[in-house]
Amino acid sequence: MSTHHGWTGRPALRVAVQLPVAARAGVVICPPLGQEGVIAYRTLRLLADRLEARGVASVRYDPSGRGDSAPDGDPDAQVRSARRAAAVLRDAGVERIAYVGLASAAPIAAAAASDTDGLVLWDAPASGRAWLRKQRALATITIGADRVVDGVESLVGMDVDPTEAAALGALTYRARTGPTIALVRPGSSAPAALGDVSTTEVTGSAELLDGTSMVARIPGSAVDTVVAWTDAWAPTVALPVLPPTLDEVLDVDARTSERIVRMGPERLFAIETVTSGQHEDAPVVVLHNGAAEHHVGASDYQVALARTLARDGARVVRVDRSGTGESSAVHEDERSAMFAQEWIDDQQAVVDALAVDSRRLVLVGMCAGAWLAGRSADAAPRMVLEISPNDYRRQPAAVGAYADALRAIDEPSPLRLVLRRWWNAVVPEWVRDRVARRDRVGGVVGHVRPLVEHGTDVVLIASPVDVELFERLGGPRALRRWGTRGRTGRVELVRVPDGDHSLFSPVMRQAVLTEVRSRVAATFPVHA
Repeated sequence: MSTHHGWTGRPALRVAVQLPVAARAGVVICPPLGQEGVIAYRTLRLLADRLEARGVASVRYDPSGRGDSAPDGDPDAQVRSARRAAAVLRDAGVERIAYVGLASAAPIAAAAASDTDGLVLWDAPASGRAWLRKQRALATITIGADRVVDGVESLVGMDVDPTEAAALGALTYRARTGPTIALVRPGSSAPAALGDVSTTEVTGSAELLDGTSMVARIPGSAVDTVVAWTDAWAPTVALPVLPPTLDEVLDVDARTSERIVRMGPERLFAIETVTSGQHEDAPVVVLHNGAAEHHVGASDYQVALARTLARDGARVVRVDRSGTGESSAVHEDERSAMFAQEWIDDQQAVVDALAVDSRRLVLVGMCAGAWLAGRSADAAPRMVLEISPNDYRRQPAAVGAYADALRAIDEPSPLRLVLRRWWNAVVPEWVRDRVARRDRVGGVVGHVRPLVEHGTDVVLIASPVDVELFERLGGPRALRRWGTRGRTGRVELVRVPDGDHSLFSPVMRQAVLTEVRSRVAATFPVHA
C-alpha cells in the first residue's frame, strides 16, 4: 500500500493519504472522538487499505487540536478538519468525494458532506447531543466528580472546553438527498433526521467499540460492507492522481518542530520532537503508549508531554510499536503483542536506531508501555519512568495470549461460568490471589533488579489501584533495598492519590506531565 504521511493546512492536520496509481474516487475517513478513536484506529487503517485495493483513494487524519496535529482552540475544528482533509484529495486530482463517519464521527461526517458527496454513517449516535450526554454519564462513572477542572471537562479519552462541548452537542443530521448509507447494529435503525436513506445491518460494531482497546476485534465484514457500497457508488473510470503536497515538518511554535521518522528494520512509525538550539548533550526521551494504542484519545497526553519536554531542551520520540497505530500492516485477525517479545525487540530496534549514549537515554511508558520500558536493562538507560505500572512479569507472553485471557474473562463459556462459581466458593482467597498473579512471577523486585543493577533510576507514577498492586507484589521491599542512591540505580514510587490507571482523569494526566518533566530536568540540568 502507498501511504503518504505529513501535515497540511493552518492549523495543521496530520494526515495519512492512500493513493492508487489512478483513483476512481476518494474517501475522507473521519476519526471518532476520544476513546472510540483509540479503539477504532486499526480498523480504519484496514478500511483505507481495502479501498485502495478497489482503486479508491482515502485520507485519514487527526483533527487540528487533537492527536499529532497542531494546537487549535477553535470549537468547530472537527468539521473544518474533515473538509480540509477532503481538500487534500481534491488537490491530488480526486474529483468525487465520500465521507465515512464511524460512531461519534458520524455527525461530523454528515456536517462536512455536501448533498453531492457520498456519505457512510456507521453505528451513528442519534445526534451530537445524545453522544455527549452518554459520554458525560460514562465519564462521571469512570473518572468521578473531579473530571471538570477550571471549566474544562474530561470525557473518556478527550478533554473539551465549554465552547467545544457546545459545538459537539449542536451537531445534528438533516434529510439527505445525496448518496447515503447507514450501517446499523442488528435490530437498530438509522437516525430519523436523515430521512429515507438506505440502511444495512452489520455485525461486529459491539465487538469493536463496546470494550477496551485490548479486546477490540476488527469487524472485517462491516469494513467490507463500506467498501462494497463505495465500490458501487464510485465511477468505473479511474483518473490519474498526483502525490499530495504535504509538509514534512510541523512547526509547533517558534522554537519547536516535529517530523515523522521510520525506525529499525520494521520501519516503525514515530514522531520526533526537537527544539532549535538544542544542547549537544540533551537527553533523548522515548515515549511508549499504553496497550496497543496510537497517540490519540487519552494518549494525547504524550503529544503534550513530548512538546513540553522539547521546549525544555530534550529530543523526544513517540513511537508506534508493531501492531499499533501506523506501524506494520493491518490484518483483520491481527493479535495484540501485549507483553510479548516482539515489543521488546521493537524497543531495542528504536534504541539502536537512536544510537545515543545510554547515559542520555530516558524511557517513559504507560501501562503495558511501562512494563516494556522496564525491560530495557541491556540498554542501560539513565532513567525509566513507569506510568500506571500494573504488570511485573519476568517472562514475555505469547502474541495474543493476554487479549485471549481477557476475553475469556469477559466472554466466558457456560462451562467456564460453572467452574468460576465453584472456584470462588471452594478455593481460599489467598490461593485465588496467588494463582491470579502467577504470570507476574518475580513481582516488583524481579522487575526492577536488572535495571538498578545496570545503574538505571526507576520512577513509578501510580494511582491508588496501581499502588495497591505494587505493594502486594513486593514493592515495599524494592523501596527498602534501592530507595536511596548507592552504587547502583534507585527506585522511587510517586503516589497520585486522586489519579486513575487509564489517565482519563485530568488530575492523573497533570501529575504525569509534572513528574516526568521535573525528573528529566533534575537528571539532565545541562540540557535546559
